[in-house]
Amino acid sequence: MTHASRHKPYYRRLRVLLPSIVLLLAALAAVTWADNAVNRGVTYVPAPPPIAWADQRLGVNAYNIQFEPNKADVIRTLEMARDMGAHFVRMQMPWDDVEIHRKGDFEDRRDPQHVHSAWEKYDFIFAEMSRLGLEPIVRLDRPPGWARAQADVTPAFQAGLKEIGNSTGPPDNFADYADFAGAVAARYRDRVRFYQIWNEPNLAYEWNWVLPQPERFADLLRLGAQAIKAANPNAVIVFPSLSPTDGLEPRIAPLTELEYLDRVYKAGGGRYFDIMSAQAYGLGQPPDEHRYVFLRGRNNDWVWTRPIDTRNDVSRVVVLHEVMELHGDGGKAVWISEFGYVSESPTVPPERRNTWGTPVTEDQKGDYIIGQIERARREWPWVGVMNVWFLRWGGYQEPNPQDPTPNFAIVDRDFKPRPAYEMIKSYMAQAPASGVGAHAWDHPAVERRGAAEWAIRFAGTSFALYNLKAPLSVAVDGGMSIEINPLVGGGTLTIATGLPDRVHTAIVQGNSAPEGFLVGREPLLPWFWALAPALIVIGLALIGALSLRALFERFQHG
Repeated sequence: MTHASRHKPYYRRLRVLLPSIVLLLAALAAVTWADNAVNRGVTYVPAPPPIAWADQRLGVNAYNIQFEPNKADVIRTLEMARDMGAHFVRMQMPWDDVEIHRKGDFEDRRDPQHVHSAWEKYDFIFAEMSRLGLEPIVRLDRPPGWARAQADVTPAFQAGLKEIGNSTGPPDNFADYADFAGAVAARYRDRVRFYQIWNEPNLAYEWNWVLPQPERFADLLRLGAQAIKAANPNAVIVFPSLSPTDGLEPRIAPLTELEYLDRVYKAGGGRYFDIMSAQAYGLGQPPDEHRYVFLRGRNNDWVWTRPIDTRNDVSRVVVLHEVMELHGDGGKAVWISEFGYVSESPTVPPERRNTWGTPVTEDQKGDYIIGQIERARREWPWVGVMNVWFLRWGGYQEPNPQDPTPNFAIVDRDFKPRPAYEMIKSYMAQAPASGVGAHAWDHPAVERRGAAEWAIRFAGTSFALYNLKAPLSVAVDGGMSIEINPLVGGGTLTIATGLPDRVHTAIVQGNSAPEGFLVGREPLLPWFWALAPALIVIGLALIGALSLRALFERFQHG
């Protein structure tokens, strides 16, 4: 080191400047990671109009209710769903349980001693739902053997069937599926509105053990949707929930579900569904988990080809919604088809214990399910119905005690409620409150209190009304009423800001209700997420310039 270099200022020494660049790059990465965790996918300031079908109501999966041999058990299952506070019941209607023997034949002759209409039990289930005020979400899949005779005998499918015994796939002729879907929609025109077309088509064992075919699925979606809408123009088509995948399973799922959905959109599939659906399993993670990737190894499942896991996360639905936005479809609601947690059981062997993530206690199950509902209300105004997986293990077949799957249930096989059921029931017994978002005036959180008064419960820090039709007076949390008048041409009028982030009540009085209301939330440290990256970038530019100058001086002096 020369005498001159020993007396250089620190801002001209490369041994100081280069580590500073590394530190600033690390700081920028940390801020970006934190911003991603805190703010990604979170709506703070919504704008009208409301998203159709995005009222966050509760649903529940009635697992195997279609296979219940006893009508009394069907009734009891649906009554428990209603009593818990569910408005929707999601169930499967397997094609091979309805059009069993040949095309156009809806008679069940599987038991020669009891020949009957295959529609009979579904007529009963939907009539009971109607009586109890429950709305069905019906999943149509699993073709009968006659409809997939060619696919069934392929070597790939026969090999896959030995690996996964309940493998299935689309019919040889997609028009047969469309005819079946249309027949269902016609028969239940006054009973069923919501139809999910297929399930997890991005998995090989749901698609005849061939590689995923998003473009082919778009054809099946189109034909099924058109047939249902022709039979019932008021029907609502629900996209099938895709299995979250990382694209690293070449035989089962060589595409991520995000790539799969992107290709469905590019094939024109976005025109043929009204509601997106998604799975939101926590797999043992708490509902406030905001990471989008995590290091594997938490359950001793680390392998060098998969050092991180991106597949299943409470927040994965945000990334799915981003694909929708990329294709201009962010204005559609996303319904959660299945979410829940598996609880610990001593009968499950150690090698199967973490099949569905780290098991939780029964109390944690209830807390986590409620926490996911709360998070959707706080952050995701585009999320609508959330269907708990699942109410009870139904059907004639007893569950395998070594299989962890039955431990998703919130009601025991003998109809004894588990703690999670009681916790959800207590939560749903509270008066509904709207979360962040634009909401129509018929939202469940709006309570009419007479000819000219409404009470609105909302959770957030700001409240506004939009498109007033007449003068109104509004008071929030018992405060002073303010008088407001409609804006010329319509528009939004802010009523309150800076409120504590909790549930509030607004009382609105007037002769005519507005079109809707807006609820917002104040972001955490909004200035930080803009200022910190800017300062770091400026610092990088400055130190980069000084480093270039120092390098030039070093070369100049040899």
